[in-house]
Amino acid sequence: MKLLVFLLTVCLAYGGLLVKPEDALRELFPEGRIEKRSFMIPGNIKKEIEKNSGKKLRTSIFTVYLVKKNGKTVAYSLLHSHRVRTKNETLLITMDRNCSIINVEVIAFYEPPEYIPGGKWLENLKNKGPDNPPVLKKNIPVVTGATLSSRAVADASRQAVFICQYYLREKL
Repeated sequence: MKLLVFLLTVCLAYGGLLVKPEDALRELFPEGRIEKRSFMIPGNIKKEIEKNSGKKLRTSIFTVYLVKKNGKTVAYSLLHSHRVRTKNETLLITMDRNCSIINVEVIAFYEPPEYIPGGKWLENLKNKGPDNPPVLKKNIPVVTGATLSSRAVADASRQAVFICQYYLREKL
């Protein structure tokens, strides 16, 4: 029995689903209505996003949660999955209608837990948008001991801002 508890503890300590996107959004927008949609970014828009973000997109298919109040979209919350070092991480990047970041939540993390960027560091991403996108070492500090994690989060957040600007704001 002790061995089973130990193995479960080790498995949980090395990541996985940390929070459901819907739960994170209900905490941010308790009175908002949440709609989940999947979409595919067309090639010409994908190239524009890659050019402006300075980073290639791993996929053209994404999931977004539209947060609505009184029938109007007030926020876009994009799921972004990417590789950190050798394993994946999924972020929920929430932006306002102007594509400025409101919140970044680590939804799933499969690297060792000590590499998860902390909440205080994630606060640096707030209010970054198309005119001031998050760039590591420019307007976002590096996390000592978790450089790859901080780079992955900053890159994903920058891509999300431009996905919002060039696709979400226009199409959804």
